[in-house]
Amino acid sequence: MKQRKINLMYLLLIAVFVLSSCAKSSKISKFIPADAAVVSIDVKQMFEKSKVGDNEEAKKKLLETIEGNAKTQDSKELIKKIVEDPAKAGVDLREPIYIFGDKEGKVGVIGTILDKDDFAQLLNTLAKEGDFEAVKEKDGIQYCTDGNKYTVAFDDANFYGSESTIDDIIAKFKNDDTQNTMAENEDFAKLAEGQGYIKALIPMAIAEGQVADIKKNLPEGAELKDLSIIMNLTTDKGVAKLDVECLAKSDAWKKSIDESNQMCGKISGDYVKYIEKGAFAIFANFNGKKLFEMMDKKDVFKDLGIDAQKELAKKVLESIDGDLAIGVGEVKGGMPNAAVYIKTKDQSVVDLAKENGMNPEKGLDFGFKDGATYVAVGETSAFTEVKETYQNVKGRRFYVACDLDLISNLAGSVNRTASQGAKAIGEHVSSAEMYDTSDTSIELVLNMKDKEKDPLEYFMQMFLKQIM
Repeated sequence: MKQRKINLMYLLLIAVFVLSSCAKSSKISKFIPADAAVVSIDVKQMFEKSKVGDNEEAKKKLLETIEGNAKTQDSKELIKKIVEDPAKAGVDLREPIYIFGDKEGKVGVIGTILDKDDFAQLLNTLAKEGDFEAVKEKDGIQYCTDGNKYTVAFDDANFYGSESTIDDIIAKFKNDDTQNTMAENEDFAKLAEGQGYIKALIPMAIAEGQVADIKKNLPEGAELKDLSIIMNLTTDKGVAKLDVECLAKSDAWKKSIDESNQMCGKISGDYVKYIEKGAFAIFANFNGKKLFEMMDKKDVFKDLGIDAQKELAKKVLESIDGDLAIGVGEVKGGMPNAAVYIKTKDQSVVDLAKENGMNPEKGLDFGFKDGATYVAVGETSAFTEVKETYQNVKGRRFYVACDLDLISNLAGSVNRTASQGAKAIGEHVSSAEMYDTSDTSIELVLNMKDKEKDPLEYFMQMFLKQIM
């Protein structure tokens, strides 16, 4: 056991997570401000997937750690009761826990109560440990504080933790008016429907006043209050997925998204057959003329201090009209095998490169062929079909993939720290992919080396090692 004291409350909550098995529903959306950023944590699903509850040795060590951190006999007796019956903690941690932050930076936590008397006993026992003050009651709401600014209040249905005053918290319990709360927020309802065990809703209005010049860069007529982001994390045997969706609620935002989609078309897949599976790959489709117009409209060249090169950029970008494919393979002879193909209207990009001193040489081939400007580096031969390429690319707006082992080798020739980071991730992850799933959604996928184990098992094993 590690020789250090750990907050007993956290350890008790972990024990309840591990030993719990059933759930009930509760309505908590009225406690959360409509413009708050919210994270939902499904602890029941997390611990089922992590299989900690099936690990008797881990449970034994965890409970020994909890008892070792208890100062009083009351705490030790409570621990034994919770081990025998997790419901005796009084809090149902098998229901989702919601953590949220508002514009002022205040953080709140809310969840479900099983039995308020048991929960009060838990807090009063922790008070003897010095973690909280004893439970008090006001206007029918029980509460306690940690001696500083944080208050935990509860009734028969819910517990609520916040830096707010007890009077403000009581008002939330008593007030059935759901105006300006997540109870009337369609995005929150969509968040609740998600299947992930960690989900997040980020109303972009929360960024107002926190990001310099953010309004300057918004689309014409668009406001942050009309845009939200939903994220949803799921895992299964051998894979972890993070889905991100943009929710636009105004015509200005919808128009902006539509314009972006016109600028980035769907991949035809003409060059996929020439890109061998390797360290890194990018596929996309661009309308270069629309891209230039967008950059010019937003003063990108001026902001980057390259206004003098704007006409040159215009000439290059307006020649691009179609697929882009980039592939980077293994490093051989100190040089990575790589290839780039981009559909262009003519060979003006090649001519421009040659005018600026770039010429084909050993280990480097570039030119214009079959409607594409191309560059081939190392042992790669341009327009040569490969044995193994990437699947599921055609029809998307973008697709990015990387192989962690090959990336670490490639990074090692450039930056040792980057290589070490890639190797650390690569201990468990074999490859990663990112691509669009709709006009407003993307998905990040981590493919694990162990195809029979849920990624949450790795995380929980590492977490328990830290506390035991």
